[in-house]
Amino acid sequence: MSNEILHFPKQRKHTYHFLDHAKEFSPVYLSIDVDFYNIQKVRKNLVTEKKIKISYIAFIIKGISEVLRKYPKANSAVKGSLFPKIAFYEDIIAKFTLDKTIDNERVVLAGKVINSDHKSLEEIQEDLEYYKNSTFQEVDEFQPIQKLHSLPTWLGNMIYKKTVGDLKKRHTIQGTFTITSLGHRPIKHFYPITSATLCFGIGAIEEKTKVINNTIEIRPIMPICLTFDHRAIDGALAADILTGIKNQLENWGN
Repeated sequence: MSNEILHFPKQRKHTYHFLDHAKEFSPVYLSIDVDFYNIQKVRKNLVTEKKIKISYIAFIIKGISEVLRKYPKANSAVKGSLFPKIAFYEDIIAKFTLDKTIDNERVVLAGKVINSDHKSLEEIQEDLEYYKNSTFQEVDEFQPIQKLHSLPTWLGNMIYKKTVGDLKKRHTIQGTFTITSLGHRPIKHFYPITSATLCFGIGAIEEKTKVINNTIEIRPIMPICLTFDHRAIDGALAADILTGIKNQLENWGN
């Protein structure tokens, strides 16, 4: 096979613009293991009693959203410049990534759960299913991405940066936190690139030994990794948030 140099695929232009914008951020990485025993019980009961199947991502979005309500300083975004600014948002908006195909090109797209702290698990799951089961062309929220794909790369990049550079509107585009999962593969730790103050990478559940009341048990453990923008918050606060999420998820239903 001979070497080829081709034009950058238009289907991936939105990812190119996102990553170029993300260079502004100052990422720091943390991770924690979460025991999903109680959540597995709750999921099983929902299927048995209500015939409702809730994904792990819905539980995680709900758990993060409830914890984030307690830490308003982290529900924020920073714009860097000679005169940096920080915005604090009242609404909590979860952004989650999707593995999609556009014209035979595999790409990452993102959906949003608006006011995720106020929605039930079932409502969050409905939002997830809407994006999951719809094609790229069917989702109205993807129309701006279609526009970016049609523009010259240099122009699309300028428009993208100008749009997300507006702190008053950034949360409606980027969400106030992001969750991205590779848990469908045997990936343990996953530290995503972020363009938000908080971005969570979800790995696969693995059966591990755990000491509970002086007894060794086998428990389903999921790693949750956090990339946070150090310009907005410090490590101590990020650690408190991640610990709060662990406690929220592990004690679900108690």
